[in-house]
Amino acid sequence: MPPGAVTEEMQHAAATLFRGADFLGGCLRAPVAPDTDTRSLAIAGRYRAKVIGNGLRELDRFLNLLIDAASSAEGLPVRPGQRNTANKLSTYCTAKSLPNHDGDRLRALGRSRDCLFHCGGRVGRGDRRDGIAMTVGWPARTGCNAPLDRVMVGQDVNVTRGDLDDVCLFYRRIARELCASVGVAPAEPVPAATKKGPASAEPSIVRS
Repeated sequence: MPPGAVTEEMQHAAATLFRGADFLGGCLRAPVAPDTDTRSLAIAGRYRAKVIGNGLRELDRFLNLLIDAASSAEGLPVRPGQRNTANKLSTYCTAKSLPNHDGDRLRALGRSRDCLFHCGGRVGRGDRRDGIAMTVGWPARTGCNAPLDRVMVGQDVNVTRGDLDDVCLFYRRIARELCASVGVAPAEPVPAATKKGPASAEPSIVRS
């Protein structure tokens, strides 16, 4: 692979993930005043659960592709057919001798988006076959290392604005760490609410 190709591939994969996080965290919810409580529900409408579930699914797919780009940059096996992002990240971190504490949350996000997309947000089974609750992919309260929330079987998963913000920060952090692991620093886009003047170009990655 030509030297510039690695940078270009990482640029594209990281830019796609950051754009996806911008959309999920900003566009994919009802317009409200800036001081609205972050505990309010994210978007409204008949298909809100399916729309949010699909947004989470897309964001996970973007991370999956970024892991492929990082693996390619490091000369590691690339497995595009591996759709389980938690397992793919674990394999990458093991090959690079990097710590990985994100697998459980990625799997919880997988259960959450499937529940939202396929079941309208109604929890039909727990984390295990005989479980009475499902762990969702965001904490019950904001804060570093806060435990993930749990929803009892038969109850609905209610995703708030704060939940989406937390999920987007989570994916952004993993993306930054992946870029750093191959020696590049992502230049993240400025949130739309703080931009001034004409829209800027797509985010890029520069050598650190």
